[in-house]
Amino acid sequence: MEQMTQQQIAPQPRKRGVGSLFAALLVILSFAAGYQVGHRRSDEFRLRISAGPGLVPFVQEHAPAAQPSQPSLRPIERLAEVYFRLQQYFYAPDKLNEEQLTYGAIAGLLRATGDQYTRYLKPEDLEQFTTRSHGEYEGIGAELTVAVDPLTGEERITIMSVFPEQPADKAGLRPLDRILKIDGKPTDKMTLEQAVSLIRGPRGTKVTLTIQRDGIPEPFDVTLTRERIQIPVLQKRMLEGQIGYIRLLEFNEKTTSELSKALDELKQQGARALILDLRGNPGGLLDAAVEVASLFIHKGPVVTVKSRMEGEQVFEAIPSLYKGWKVPMVVLVDNRSASASEIVAGALKDHKVAEVVGEKTFGKASVQTVVNLRGGGALIVTTGSYLTPSGYDIHANKGLEPDRKLEPSPEEQLHNAQLVATWVERGKAHLKANELEDALICFGRARQLDRTHKEAAKLYNETVARLVEQERNRTRDAQLEQVRKLLLQRLEPQKPARASTH
Repeated sequence: MEQMTQQQIAPQPRKRGVGSLFAALLVILSFAAGYQVGHRRSDEFRLRISAGPGLVPFVQEHAPAAQPSQPSLRPIERLAEVYFRLQQYFYAPDKLNEEQLTYGAIAGLLRATGDQYTRYLKPEDLEQFTTRSHGEYEGIGAELTVAVDPLTGEERITIMSVFPEQPADKAGLRPLDRILKIDGKPTDKMTLEQAVSLIRGPRGTKVTLTIQRDGIPEPFDVTLTRERIQIPVLQKRMLEGQIGYIRLLEFNEKTTSELSKALDELKQQGARALILDLRGNPGGLLDAAVEVASLFIHKGPVVTVKSRMEGEQVFEAIPSLYKGWKVPMVVLVDNRSASASEIVAGALKDHKVAEVVGEKTFGKASVQTVVNLRGGGALIVTTGSYLTPSGYDIHANKGLEPDRKLEPSPEEQLHNAQLVATWVERGKAHLKANELEDALICFGRARQLDRTHKEAAKLYNETVARLVEQERNRTRDAQLEQVRKLLLQRLEPQKPARASTH
């Protein structure tokens, strides 16, 4: 659809004026709006739904129960006039790239929604997007998302998780590392899909990431060799005491079958209890979340999706998938368990199948619908939110509360408190000596040990601010000194040439 729109709003010859452009545009937009409101399901225009944060695959949506009212075309008229006047008056028409202008307008439009998950995919980005559902690709083996940088408050491309034994893991990359550059290209203006497309590539080739990490004052480069990534679905083993352990890493097309097989194997080995570890799991397919919950829930609701298009839609457990396990079960979560992970944890908690233990979860409870556009590419738009079977709103509550929070032992608490105090005192000493980089490292280590330590957080932020201001002043002073010397040279009187003695 976006290619058609580009062709139709191309500027007319100037002598025809802007009125004819508007008339043509209104006819086209009226047709497009009518098509969207009155379309029947077809291969040209399909709606799909996704539950995961960031780069995740999608599943087929159910038929809409209600349609939104037709939007006003006045904003499009204004946009068309700006586009026309730009073509008419811009001093260098050869610099106006139609495709770049269109993508820029789309990006600005979606950014103005204030929703980081609503975005546009160019055709090449859509291809990258769809590969995730198949469970393999060529790249570095890291899950990316868009998150707020705690230092600057700006949104940054951020590593959410790394796959064990894959290039990112072997290179020492960690969750919450912020990617500032990819092969020297700054990421601050990139979409998630653009960053992913640059990081992925043929196996054997290299990519260099510039990383910012809490506790390390300066960014650093990491060069990785791309490999064929088989996205691991899970890890399993038997713990002492015949406790079965499964760490679920991904919700994709393979998850249900792999998890079902792992449960059978643990049962055959005599597992008397089960730990389902969802820590760091960023989510994935909505269908996979419902199916995973169905392995443990015989019947009843798994999740309720509230959307503008369909109202409330209840996804029920699938009885044919039920494994019939009757053993004590714990679901382990942390602050990076998101989306599909929260659906499963919430369903098992509400049905009293398992006790949820750990930290409050990430709180990503919105639903994205993927609209395939007729001209190629797709629009990913947030269309609703989901609730647990009891009606708990994960988004409104900013995460799922565990039944039991895991706290360190008294010995660990005392040891950590002593370390935090030591690092804070060292940092203060460096701060007093104006050794800001060393102070930042100390306060950063204190924050890593105790995120709730207010003094460490305050001193860390103050030190960052001083470092930034120091660098600004250094730049200003250097420039000012150059200008001062320049003026002094001009003020010095010209020395008369010495008379020759010969």
